[in-house]
Amino acid sequence: MKTKVWLTIALSGLLCLTSLAQEKKNYIWSYEGKKRTNTIGLYGGVSGTYSTVMDNSANWLGYKAGLVFNQHWGIGFAGSALNYDKNLDRLVANGTYRLEAGYSGLFLEYIVPLKDKAKLSFSWTTGMGLAQYVYNKEFKENKLWYEEIIDQERFAANELAAEFMFRLAGNWWLGVQGSYRDTSPVELNETADDIFEQFNVGISIKYGIF
Repeated sequence: MKTKVWLTIALSGLLCLTSLAQEKKNYIWSYEGKKRTNTIGLYGGVSGTYSTVMDNSANWLGYKAGLVFNQHWGIGFAGSALNYDKNLDRLVANGTYRLEAGYSGLFLEYIVPLKDKAKLSFSWTTGMGLAQYVYNKEFKENKLWYEEIIDQERFAANELAAEFMFRLAGNWWLGVQGSYRDTSPVELNETADDIFEQFNVGISIKYGIF
């Protein structure tokens, strides 16, 4: 019974989005305020950015999902995970390990519509993250689960970004973005405190009615 209810809700939502897409609206809901009609849109998307970590190439894989009010102000959830494919061995006598990191939180965004085909946005993402050194898989054997982690630290992250988006087709958008990430000191052993404080460039793809 519950499954049927959720399927009905999901189907209704899909039909609603399809209907709005066909009408080429830039919002999902609208309501009357004291002085104007207010609109609420939404979008979700993923991104990939290039940066450096310890003077080596690295990538961050990110996501964003939020609401957009009156086509200008966006707010929602965002996060990024580090993809750093380099074997490390400085902290251990035997074996190799890798660096893992990620953070998530909230974002606030101001969007400037450029006619119907493009948008410019400026955003601030703030959240908390975790960084750790973990033994590579082949060196985890005969270790207890808590021995697999060599060092681990939490950190705060703030990221300022600018992005140019243009419509691919329908409600699909492709973006080109640049950002700078600032963090609290990341106090991993024998690691620079500002290891993640870098400029980033990349692309994003979004689906949304906003």
